[in-house]
Amino acid sequence: MHVLNNESIAAMINKVAEDLGGIYGLVNHCPGPKAGTFEALTEADWADGYQKCLYSYTTAICAALPYMKKGGSGRIVNSTSSSIKQELDNLILSNTFRMGVVGMSKTMAREFGPYNIMVNTMGPGRIYTDRIKYLNTIRAEKAGITLEEYNTRDAASFPQKRYQTADEYARSVVFICSPANSAISGQVICVDGAMTTAY
Repeated sequence: MHVLNNESIAAMINKVAEDLGGIYGLVNHCPGPKAGTFEALTEADWADGYQKCLYSYTTAICAALPYMKKGGSGRIVNSTSSSIKQELDNLILSNTFRMGVVGMSKTMAREFGPYNIMVNTMGPGRIYTDRIKYLNTIRAEKAGITLEEYNTRDAASFPQKRYQTADEYARSVVFICSPANSAISGQVICVDGAMTTAY
């Protein structure tokens, strides 16, 4: 499945539904769009950002929704970024399209509520992924320090003085998708260790 190929997205959803006998939960996630300022980006960059960060989500939801309605319930989590609470410099594409996901999710939560389908938006903060580790390794080498020293220095301004982990984020998403969540819908939930200062 590739987020830039709508047919591929729909085919994956249908294959999962066929293998499992339906679909209860859908978690949408995409790679970040190109960094840059407004004047530095091209029309093609904007089209790519839209496809990755917004349109691929609508494609997956369109494919999964009939299965959820047939099953009588469902959970949709649209994973975005902490930029939905506080804009990030030099990331206008992410700031723009991820806010579009927030508006879409809020509207869908109300539209799909009668079918017992809940829709929420999750915003990860500084998650220590393999990509972050790779980038920090390069930065540490340039600074002439160890990776551990660079990580400590980089996280010094974080409220928890550390990165969040993929497992921490996953546990939050699992709860939102689980039957234990019977009322949280249409909400924006940041998993960022209090990094964003906005309410």
